[in-house]
Amino acid sequence: MGNESGFNDFHCHLDDECFEQNWRQIVERCFSRGMANIISVADPFKKTSLAKTEEILAYHPNIYATCGAHPHQADQYSPEIEKQFFAFYDQVKLLAIGETGLDFHYNFATRENQKKTFRRQIAIARELNLPLVIHSRNAEAEVLEILLAEKFSCPVVFHCFTGNRRDAEKILQQGYGISISGIVTFKKANELREIVKIIPLSQLFTETDSPYLSPEPRRGETNTPLGVIEVVQQVAAIKNLPEAQINAAVAQNLLSFLAKN
Repeated sequence: MGNESGFNDFHCHLDDECFEQNWRQIVERCFSRGMANIISVADPFKKTSLAKTEEILAYHPNIYATCGAHPHQADQYSPEIEKQFFAFYDQVKLLAIGETGLDFHYNFATRENQKKTFRRQIAIARELNLPLVIHSRNAEAEVLEILLAEKFSCPVVFHCFTGNRRDAEKILQQGYGISISGIVTFKKANELREIVKIIPLSQLFTETDSPYLSPEPRRGETNTPLGVIEVVQQVAAIKNLPEAQINAAVAQNLLSFLAKN
């Protein structure tokens, strides 16, 4: 793991095509400006993503990967996709399974297939003794119901949290983590800022979801892992704590993930 006082981007997409020409420069810039760790998401449905992620992980020791079936792709899940995932798993050291879960906002896949695929990802995570990174959109109650029914006991983090306070309280009661993105800087994100107040440091993560969700005032621009700096600044201001204390807490929480590997 990188230095404890540095910034941690728990969730980004360095494999995105928009970074194809300059991802090395972005990585160098991030670590020269105080980044401690970056977690990049690999897509098991795309061989190009898996190959690119392997290359990125080999480039810097403090970049880690997650990989899992996104709910948007649940209709296309198949034994072949699973085969690609396990081949990737054999080549790299995965931090967690994900992002996976349910998305009832876009409904790009049927709800039945989303739930079926999510349960399969939980089974894989249990088999490999890996944590889960959850994508949940308008589906927090259903995600929690499945996690509890499956009796999943490894760490769980809801990435880029956009649920309400009641959802957050239920997630925290289960001991799960909540990851905060650049949305926390958006002008209309008052409820999320209130939620940040109740997240214990022991359950807090920070992320960018880059190239998406650039913080204000750069909203709409291509985001990079450096955007986590503004996320930490906002979280620290909300909690009235030093940025270094936020970073140290997130770093400690990341260590709990690595302990499962």
